[in-house]
Amino acid sequence: MLNSLRTKLTLSMLITSLAAISVMALITPWLLEQRFVNEAREVHFKGFVRAIEEFRQDHQEWGGRQSALLINQYLSNRQAAPIRPALSDQRPTVSNSFRFVLTDHQGFVFLPFFEYELGQQLSAEQLQQANPLTLDGELVGYALGGGELPLTDQDKSYLLIQSRSMLIGAAAGLAVTLLLSLTMGSQLVKHLQALTRAAIEMSKGNLNQRVQVEGKDEVALLAREFNRMAQELNNTYAELKASNETIKAQAEAMQELSLRDELTGLHNRRYFNQQFRLMHHQAIRYQDALALALGDIDNFKQINDRFSHHIGDAVLKQVAVLMQKEIREADVLARYGGEEFVILMAHTDKRQAEGLIDRIRAKVEAWPWHQLASELHVTISFGISDKLDSDLGHSMLVEADNRLYQAKDLGRNRVCV
Repeated sequence: MLNSLRTKLTLSMLITSLAAISVMALITPWLLEQRFVNEAREVHFKGFVRAIEEFRQDHQEWGGRQSALLINQYLSNRQAAPIRPALSDQRPTVSNSFRFVLTDHQGFVFLPFFEYELGQQLSAEQLQQANPLTLDGELVGYALGGGELPLTDQDKSYLLIQSRSMLIGAAAGLAVTLLLSLTMGSQLVKHLQALTRAAIEMSKGNLNQRVQVEGKDEVALLAREFNRMAQELNNTYAELKASNETIKAQAEAMQELSLRDELTGLHNRRYFNQQFRLMHHQAIRYQDALALALGDIDNFKQINDRFSHHIGDAVLKQVAVLMQKEIREADVLARYGGEEFVILMAHTDKRQAEGLIDRIRAKVEAWPWHQLASELHVTISFGISDKLDSDLGHSMLVEADNRLYQAKDLGRNRVCV
């Protein structure tokens, strides 16, 4: 596979170089030809302007159909039609197939070719496609070019030299590319081989592996990260062998599971009782406020009977989620049993607790229960107490329970304090 990687790297660099050279080989001749065409047109345009200038020196009138006929006759008499400027000492030259149609500044043709006639006035659209002829910044006429521009022997020789130069450059570029790809590819493959061997050794349990790769490229970065992870793994393995942290972590996880309700993921009644005794004792000792809320899902038995126990379980889990989103970090939320929930709120009196619990009640009522079952509607009732007596919290639980029954008797879906 590594040899294949080297081959792919070499081929990719060669293909990239070939593609770049091919594009240049296609574009350069076209650019040169455009240059020859532009130079030929400029030479001809200068000749046309000189002819018009000579005519204007001998004739006062310039512009219009009559003027076009006069300059045509004038040029014919001077053996200047078709107009061909002296190009023997200039490059590029043109053949008879490379023609121009000339008009005055008003668009009247005085040198016709192709389908154009002497004295014909070109439309505005046709003039937009023509090349303007100017004399000292003044518009004196238009030229419409047509036909193919042939290349002279000098032009062809110039293009041949260019092509040979490009071929020599391409060969040199390919040679350099091949040399670089082989050199860099060999170095890259060597580093990857070292990484592969180290990874295989680690998979066999030999964790003390290091890869020596210098530089700042991606392979060097990969090697450094590999060395770092290998060192961390080696350290972790050594620590695990020297201690009983794994056993301790497992024991703590099992302890946590024993304090969680399996269905809702909330803490269970056992955990609540532990926290309640501790927080109740601290509230009395430091004369701090403590509130307890008991909640019960309204008509839960009817939900089970009408919609199935599966829907009932889904309701319990969703209510648990809604309550968890509203309680504070310091609050204790637990499933007390069946459809009952209990919330313990430190540093909170019953009025403060009432605001929090009523938000929970409203959230439960407003949640789209039809997503679980059509015509399903769920509400919850709460009873709140902040009574602190030296009876391990028994009176607080009794009072909260009484307030919960009061909420039920008053029509459910309410909070009683």
